[in-house]
Amino acid sequence: MNDSLSIFMPFFNDAGTVKRMISDAFYYGKKVTDDLEVIAVNDGSTDHTLKELKRIRKEYPSLKIIFHKRNRGYGGALRSGMAHSTKKWVFYTDGDAQYHLDELEKLWNLRAGADLVNGFKLNRSDSVIRKIVGSLYSKAIKRTFGTPLTDVDCDFRLINGDILRSLDLSCNSGAITVELVKKMYQKTDRFKEVGVNHYSREYGKSTFFTAGNIWRTIYDEFYLLKEFKT
Repeated sequence: MNDSLSIFMPFFNDAGTVKRMISDAFYYGKKVTDDLEVIAVNDGSTDHTLKELKRIRKEYPSLKIIFHKRNRGYGGALRSGMAHSTKKWVFYTDGDAQYHLDELEKLWNLRAGADLVNGFKLNRSDSVIRKIVGSLYSKAIKRTFGTPLTDVDCDFRLINGDILRSLDLSCNSGAITVELVKKMYQKTDRFKEVGVNHYSREYGKSTFFTAGNIWRTIYDEFYLLKEFKT
């Protein structure tokens, strides 16, 4: 029997990509395993994301919908998805469709001998400014925290579920990716990487580069640095 797999995705005001992402999760998930669960985390969306999730659950009755009445932030949404996962392997990506699930099989085929298989962007479909900031950020994080990944900011990950669920994660901001990778690395060095494509947003706009989110991420990373040095 194939290894089991949980796929989860956080959604925040992503109503326009819900149908595509959930459909792809079931389609490409079932191509790699016959023991699959799909989880959608609606992180306090103010558009009609929840309505779209309920509509598509009529087509996929096994879809699990986790509803946050208030927005908990990216880290809060990821921690919720992780906590509700139950399978041997856990894969997650963002609900905004900037990564496509047709590349899930790339990660799945590398899982033997690994506890974390992480994507790295082959081409970043963002503005020049965001590309520059993203590149500098990845280099700074790798140097500061000693993380082994090429692209810690690439949220296209396949993770050993038992190890993932054993991690004590606390960040609610985008710093969750640093915390996750660093705490995984403290438990295992069985990491693999593979290049994946990155696409322009199909719907809505990113909220990560707002002043509030940037400040919260920097604040959390400062305290993570203190935690890892103790």
